[in-house]
Amino acid sequence: MAEILVTVAARTDTGPVRKNNEDAFRVVELDSGAVLEGVAGSRVCRPGSRGVLLALSDGMGGSQAGEVASALSVERLAAALLAAPDAVPPERRLLEAVRGANAEVVRAARVGSRRGMGATLTAVVVHDGMALLAQVGDSRAYALRSGILQQVTRDQSLVQALVDSGTLTPEQARTSSRKNVILQALGRSKEVLVALGRLQLRQGDRLLLCCDGLSNTFEHGELARLLSDGDPAAACDRLIEQAISRGADDNVTAVVAHVEGKDLPPARADEPPVATLDVLRDWRS
Repeated sequence: MAEILVTVAARTDTGPVRKNNEDAFRVVELDSGAVLEGVAGSRVCRPGSRGVLLALSDGMGGSQAGEVASALSVERLAAALLAAPDAVPPERRLLEAVRGANAEVVRAARVGSRRGMGATLTAVVVHDGMALLAQVGDSRAYALRSGILQQVTRDQSLVQALVDSGTLTPEQARTSSRKNVILQALGRSKEVLVALGRLQLRQGDRLLLCCDGLSNTFEHGELARLLSDGDPAAACDRLIEQAISRGADDNVTAVVAHVEGKDLPPARADEPPVATLDVLRDWRS
């Protein structure tokens, strides 16, 4: 088992436009069960034998149902991972935990004003020299290595499907009136198609989980610059504050993690993040 330290900061803000914050996050040491609350500063987490969970969810629905859906998503995910037997492989634990979170939101969405609610979910488990990635929806995970920032999840959205088909360019997708149309979310169906990936980590890698309220606010190069400077808490605060100052039209949430450890291979300029990323499960297949 690789010896790794994960320094994490997380912050969420309602933003300048919305009245309610429908985003939620969880950071949990899965060995100890310790939970990182959204307070100032960074926290050093130790993955141990079960890993460190980073999770972010963006809720949707009438009244305050979006808040309920996102909170349920991250809470159920964390609880399932904490309860999963050690004998179950980490990838299977994560997959089943996401499915369990979906089932919880589906059940809750049957009640009154919660009908129709849903939530995205992007989760990372840092474990044994790798980051296991799971995604439903369009909240994103990025990795920064040797100054190169790359998205390591793929949006499950209409505009991404149009980009993949060649109908839209990435530049057109950024300004499309349909950019907020997602193709699946937790709580919308009993069956959820979970995308899974495995990123082999390198010394000094930095991970970002964020909602679309943040990622839609910045150009790619700006996001890389804001993420790279300072410790995770400084980077996290800078991302949120800059997004708010630019008039972000949604809630803004960021989870920033910096990984280091003597057992991690050194980062190389010719090995960007996607060079060590394996797709384990494509949600479309």
